[in-house]
Amino acid sequence: MSSGTQNILPPVIWKEPLTAWLVLGVATALILVTFREGLERLSYMWFNKEEYSHAVIIPFISAFLIWQKKDLLQEMEFRGSWAGIALLFVSIFILFLGQQSAVIALVHYGLLMALLALALAYLGWPAFRIVVVPLLILFFTIPLPGFLYEGLSNKLQLISSEVGVWFIRLFGISVYLEGNVIDLGTYKLQVVEACSGLRYLFPLVTLGFIAAYFFQGAWWKKAVIFLSSIPITVLMNSFRVGAIGVMVEFWGQGMAEGFLHDFEGWAP
Repeated sequence: MSSGTQNILPPVIWKEPLTAWLVLGVATALILVTFREGLERLSYMWFNKEEYSHAVIIPFISAFLIWQKKDLLQEMEFRGSWAGIALLFVSIFILFLGQQSAVIALVHYGLLMALLALALAYLGWPAFRIVVVPLLILFFTIPLPGFLYEGLSNKLQLISSEVGVWFIRLFGISVYLEGNVIDLGTYKLQVVEACSGLRYLFPLVTLGFIAAYFFQGAWWKKAVIFLSSIPITVLMNSFRVGAIGVMVEFWGQGMAEGFLHDFEGWAP
């Protein structure tokens, strides 16, 4: 063998003993049982509120992204971390606060924190850094607290109404705005909660986060990709409202109802 040739050793593949996986499985089951009330509420929101219907597939996306890192994880020794145990106790305390205050959002955030804590306690810091972002995607499965949801919905209704009226006036149409009611003279369009854009905002913000995760570039560019999903969604929903107003003016009230109204909702 020439002096310039170097021996390339195969990577070390760490294999966790079966008992470690059993302990992890039992710990995960205990967390799910402890947060059963929060999980039931989450599933109800996912299947009964259109704003959160996308959340059903997010756990599968998170699991897939972690699976993509399996080659890196196999080369790392899981050393665990006591910080994860401490964080787990914090999550239990948040659960207690949520139950005592009847603020279900605290229970949901406690559940997410418990899952992160379990991963940290089992993996240790080096391996945890590899999977932390895919785990954080689970944050987008959690509904907003009621007061934040209502405040955001009302604000977006007003923004959509104002931008929609501006768009309508570009076509020389006389229109009057009163709150979230667009008065075209012959017809009044009301930008109700369902038209606030939250049904598009939540899934598209999630998609923006995933796109930023895959983007290879500086952190600030990732932040721009993620944050840009918010104004883009709001503007597209506002233009949808404006487009409905224009179509009503030129082609009648049927443009604001039925299939065409629902079809336009796919534009954002």
